[in-house]
Amino acid sequence: MSPRPDYYELLDVEPTVPQAELKLAYYRQARKFHPDVNPGDAAAEERFKLIAEAYRILGNETERRLYDEARERDLRYADAPELASMQRVARFSVRRRAGRQKRSSAPRRRFTILPRRKKMHPIVIWLMGLFWVSALAPFVLRTGGRSFGPPSSAPKKEKAEPAAEIVRERLARMRADLEQAAAAGDARAQLRMGLLLYSGDAGAQMDRAAAREWWQKAAAQGNRAAAYYLEKGDFSNPPAEPAAEEASADEEGK
Repeated sequence: MSPRPDYYELLDVEPTVPQAELKLAYYRQARKFHPDVNPGDAAAEERFKLIAEAYRILGNETERRLYDEARERDLRYADAPELASMQRVARFSVRRRAGRQKRSSAPRRRFTILPRRKKMHPIVIWLMGLFWVSALAPFVLRTGGRSFGPPSSAPKKEKAEPAAEIVRERLARMRADLEQAAAAGDARAQLRMGLLLYSGDAGAQMDRAAAREWWQKAAAQGNRAAAYYLEKGDFSNPPAEPAAEEASADEEGK
């Protein structure tokens, strides 16, 4: 066994040095043996590593206490190495014997749901298997036909669409509620009413002049979207579609 280094000697301090002075001693020795100060000196570099290790041990109060105990024990057996070797052998033997007794006393356990089969009668195992099969059979039969059976050929029922009259009635009710809220001074309702009349959606007749009036009312209340539509909108009603023009010409000719 290699001898333990004397960390106090590496830091050039006494073993009774206070804990607060160890840092100053470390800085003093580290500057002296730093590799930058001693370039190419392998011995100085190794000494610098040992100094860092010494401060790491002695800088911690717990580690220092353990080191001091080991250091005192080494000094006590310095003149009688045979006693130190006997003490190490005895200590190792006690630890080894205690570990062996602990392993032998603690039975090895494995995680299992059922007891070991060697200690069970075959009839008991068979009965337990029959119990689990009977308990799971209803669940398997109930879900297996739906999960693993052939797909059903019956067509799925489609959701019936509402009749056109119901749709028109709902749109008319929506426009009436929206117009009532807009007339009451709701800026958001006025904005939506203008959008409805500007585009002619939801069965409303296109009237861009009326849309501009609603947007002007909403913009007067500070609605920015209405002001934006007033600035960017084209309030001239689009020309009629060609089919509609031909139909009106035919009616006039008749």
